[in-house]
This record gives sequence, structure tokens and C-alpha cells, in this order.
Amino acid sequence: HERETISRDEEFDPLELDRYSTLQQLSRALAESVNDLVSIQSLLLNQARESETLLMQQARVNTELQDGLMRTRMVPFSRYGQRLRRIVRQIAEETDKQAELTLFGAESEMDRQVLERVLAPLEHMMRNSVVHGIETPQERKQAKKPEQGEVKVQLHREGSEVVITVSDDGRGLDIDAIRQKAIATGLIREDSPVTDNDLVHLILESGFSTAAQITREQSE
Repeated sequence: HERETISRDEEFDPLELDRYSTLQQLSRALAESVNDLVSIQSLLLNQARESETLLMQQARVNTELQDGLMRTRMVPFSRYGQRLRRIVRQIAEETDKQAELTLFGAESEMDRQVLERVLAPLEHMMRNSVVHGIETPQERKQAKKPEQGEVKVQLHREGSEVVITVSDDGRGLDIDAIRQKAIATGLIREDSPVTDNDLVHLILESGFSTAAQITREQSE
């Protein structure tokens, strides 16, 4: 029996022990690497959550800044009410008429830059209302109207847009006068089959006017 034990011991290869030790070391190293990867993943997840929180805070700050900037650019239309009323009274005096401006919805706010670009065409429309629409006090009296005419500027919102409407209580466009002026200036021939709607569009032509008296603003 002792001889068999010695024989088996002599048959044991030390290289196998070395390979076994190496495998154990590699296994421990692999386990440690896995643990390190798990730790790194956890750190990355925490950083991702922190980054997401910071991005949400930044987006909220950007929104607040944008809203604040828009509020600083928004101005009420009523700020320009006195200026527009003065223009209507001035044109009325130049044409020997009486007219006042009435504003509706002037508390509506608009972007300052947009409003400043709108003012020039708006003033032109009010000028046309007085010059071409409002009658003289004598004509209004004969038509059983108040001697003082009224130009209305109404503002109302349609969704995110502000709609501006200009109207007056005058007689409206003189189609016959427009036709005669168009013939005199060569825009149409006397025998041209032009509809009233076509004639109305002629007033948009540059320099076209049926006014007997050209106001200072029209001549500029």
C-alpha cells in the first residue's frame, strides 16, 4: 500500500498545479474587472441623471429668459393712440373736414418692431379715410349725418395674430371719380369694360389719387 502511494505521488505533475494556480488568478482578476465595470456603469448612470437634470433646468431658464425678452418687446397699441388721433385731426383740418379717431381693442399688445412697421401703412389708410371717405360738414349735414366724421381702428386677436381693421362712416369710394381719373391718366381707355372691383384696385397704384387737393403727406 505504501508503495502504491509513493507511485501516485511520483505520477503527480507540478505543471498542473501551476496551471490551476494561474486559472484561479485569472478568475479572480476577471471577477474584479466585472466588479469594476459595474461600478463604472453605476457612476455613468448617476452622471447621466445629473446631466439630464441640468439640461432640464437650463431649458427652464432659457424659456423664462425668452418669455422675459418677449415681454420687454411687447407694447400696447394704445401707446400710439394720441399720435394717430393727431394725424386724423390734422388731415381733417387740411381738407376742411371734421373727423375724429376711435380706437377699439387698443389694449392689445404687439411686438414693438412689428407695430412700428405697421404704423406707416396704417396712417396712410386713415389718411385715405379722411380724404376720400369722410364728407365735408355741409355734405354730411345734407345726408343727415353728424357733421363730424369718425374713423375707426379696431384690433382683435385671431389665435396668435392681431387683426387691425380700419373703417369710416363716410360715403365710401367714388367709383365714377376713380374711373374718370383712370381715363385721364391713361390707365384705362374710355370704352374699356372695367368692373367696379377692378377700379377699386386702381387706388393702390403709386401716385393715383382722386383728391381735388393734395395734402402735404401725399405730396411727399
